[in-house]
Amino acid sequence: DYIFVDHPCIQRGAGLYNGDDGREYHDNLLRFSLLSAAAMEAPLVLHIGGYPYGEKVVFIANDWQAGLVPVYLCYKYRQQNRYREARCMYVIHNLGYQGQYHGVNACDFFHIDHKAVGDILLGNCINLTKGAIICSDRVLTVSPNYAWEIQTKEGGFGLDDVVKGKANGMRLAGILNGIDDCWNPAIDTKIARTFSLADFEEGKRFNKAELQKRLGLRQDPDVLVVGFCGRLTWQKGVDVLADCIGWLMDDTGNGVTGRVQLIMMGNGEEKYANALRWAEGQYGGRVCGFVGFEPKVEHQMMAGCDLFIMPSRYEPCGLPQMYAQVYGTLPVVHATGGLKDSVRDISEGLEVATGFHIPYIAEDKVKGVLWTAMELFFKHPEEFKQMQRNAMHSDYYWPQAMDQYEQNFDYMLYDPANQR
Repeated sequence: DYIFVDHPCIQRGAGLYNGDDGREYHDNLLRFSLLSAAAMEAPLVLHIGGYPYGEKVVFIANDWQAGLVPVYLCYKYRQQNRYREARCMYVIHNLGYQGQYHGVNACDFFHIDHKAVGDILLGNCINLTKGAIICSDRVLTVSPNYAWEIQTKEGGFGLDDVVKGKANGMRLAGILNGIDDCWNPAIDTKIARTFSLADFEEGKRFNKAELQKRLGLRQDPDVLVVGFCGRLTWQKGVDVLADCIGWLMDDTGNGVTGRVQLIMMGNGEEKYANALRWAEGQYGGRVCGFVGFEPKVEHQMMAGCDLFIMPSRYEPCGLPQMYAQVYGTLPVVHATGGLKDSVRDISEGLEVATGFHIPYIAEDKVKGVLWTAMELFFKHPEEFKQMQRNAMHSDYYWPQAMDQYEQNFDYMLYDPANQR
């Protein structure tokens, strides 16, 4: 069942979180406090199917916008002997976004006591993620490696000690997100020609030609096509990728560079959008700088590209690298977060490798790993095809992730409720 909260502050004409000017709505703290309060009351008071759900429930609170759910559960409901058998799982998709607000009288605004305020206070501001981690019964992240990274100074964004506390209590885990089964080259209606493992060479060749045609690239079956699709931000490493374009396009007679086409698609910061436009203008017919996003084109890129690059500085999970693999497009990724968990590097051996790891983000490292991938494509095509077959055997669909979620529900229900 879906339950919607009806309040004037919820309704907005622009985005969910920000206005058309890109700035956060001034009353977001109120909006998401209401969402959390409504989530806590709904199982108790709403009659759905003739009766309320009752108190024996599991709350799954996603990110800071629902961060008050575990806080209210601990400090309001359990202390009133309500929801005694209920549990709350807090899921972190990106710890870089924490719900921090200055100048809030937390006792009055949230109607909680001073002890509860201590859990959500960090420095001189409210931090909803801190409170959620402390008060939840279990914390999940969207990949095993990200669960480790957020315990470090570099990846914890100031909350690493709080996360470590949860890990030390054996109440932290990471589960890779799953992908929808519409991402399947054998049944995908958005691509020019469907294909499977049995005919992937012919299928990818046909889709490459159609992709080149659609995006205004030169029709050439022998070039290597590299794709990028993501938000145009510093986090995604767009600046480093842009610095590599000239090198990719320059034919110095080495048999690798200069035989490449590049497709970059995404929305985001204007300086990066301008870099895409510049590259397309500079290398017409060889570079497509698609400022915007079309889901159909993303599917066609997965089917038609040879490599897919994700030089993200950090990436809690990531989905495109999973899409790419099932379409036989080999991912080149920074060895971070879920990218490291979901792509097996060539160093593991050709019998299992599904892509290429960039050890850390710097222009020379990105170029070096791209060179390895491109040289394999041009000079060792059978080995490249073996990696494509490995990749297409990957299973990143939701049933596998759902089994792990159910296991973590069992752990959480077995453990005592978090008492503050």
